[in-house]
Amino acid sequence: MNNDYDIMISGLTREYPEYKYSTNEMIDHLGNKLTDKVKENILQLGVENRFFIRPFERYIQNDGERIKSDSDGEPISDLCTKTAEKCLQNLGLNKNDITCVVAAFEDNDFLSPGLSSIILTKMGLSKFIPHYNIQGMACSTLPKLLELGKSLIHDDNDKILFVISGCNSGWYLPHLKNNMNVKNPKELDDQHDRKQHLSKWVSTMFSFLFGDGVAAFVMTKANSNDYGVKIGKITHAVNFNDSDYRKACVRLVGNESTHMYEHELTAGSDILQRSLDYSKKVLFKSLNKENEEYDESLAEEFMSKQSKVMIHTGSLKILDGFQNLYKLNDGQIKESFDTLREYGNLTGVSIPTVLDKAMFQNKSLSGQGLLVGITMGFGLDIVEIQTN
Repeated sequence: MNNDYDIMISGLTREYPEYKYSTNEMIDHLGNKLTDKVKENILQLGVENRFFIRPFERYIQNDGERIKSDSDGEPISDLCTKTAEKCLQNLGLNKNDITCVVAAFEDNDFLSPGLSSIILTKMGLSKFIPHYNIQGMACSTLPKLLELGKSLIHDDNDKILFVISGCNSGWYLPHLKNNMNVKNPKELDDQHDRKQHLSKWVSTMFSFLFGDGVAAFVMTKANSNDYGVKIGKITHAVNFNDSDYRKACVRLVGNESTHMYEHELTAGSDILQRSLDYSKKVLFKSLNKENEEYDESLAEEFMSKQSKVMIHTGSLKILDGFQNLYKLNDGQIKESFDTLREYGNLTGVSIPTVLDKAMFQNKSLSGQGLLVGITMGFGLDIVEIQTN
């Protein structure tokens, strides 16, 4: 394995919007407009609470009126700025210490500009430092940023501020208005009715599975003076089958003449098995055994050496699937289950939340661990890490 741990992240900070909803509260808001079967599906997601960047009720009571960004403030960039400022404060850094800003997001207050220039401006950072935007990495955002950061850091003076927005509820909550009286497709016999209800059922599940949040951290050359998490080998793969990128995707659909568009989310029924299959291949690639047949005992042996295996909180089924496949003990994966229960699927902020819970809030923990990102694309990333 690659033992080159010369880069580290520190000051990992996370914040969540003010609007918090329990699963039961959301179900109560929708009243009898969900069938008992759909309610049962929702309660099996493993999510008890989540936060939204805008009030949940607004999407249910808006009578079809579109939410306009110019009358809505700039809540996403405001929360990102707040989180980034708190990160620097926690590290005792001032604005002049930052040499570069990288912002990653899916949704934003604007289609353009991206978040980086807005955050830079709201924080009062130098107008001359480089800044970059990364979009579309979804649930593997942190592994991709770590990979990027390794190529951007050249000397001891480099201090890169990374900000990740996982505030994507504007994609799926608007669908709830039209999803009333949705049924689980398995409740229907007619194929046409099943197809109509399938998309509604999927977007309804997304509304209960996902939540919003923001994370920020600073990446530097590794040193022994400050606590941080050192970044080792990063291994990833994407689209083993040419059509895999269509298995989990988001696209704009709507009326071209009126330019009124909505986000359409797609998630194939085989996401769990696809994720597990990808993980086997990526793991053996990281072990330099990509040309060998998958060896269950070798995989389990490697996993058993990890203090923590921090898996993206895609769903309860995904976490259960990974735990069963690799025979992970409850302690190794606890923070992933906790994050899913407390915050839902935070897309790009899921792994940072799990990492913070597992290592930054438990600085007495030493040893090595893994970050596992599963993303639209379709892809999977494994990052080897060590505590300082």
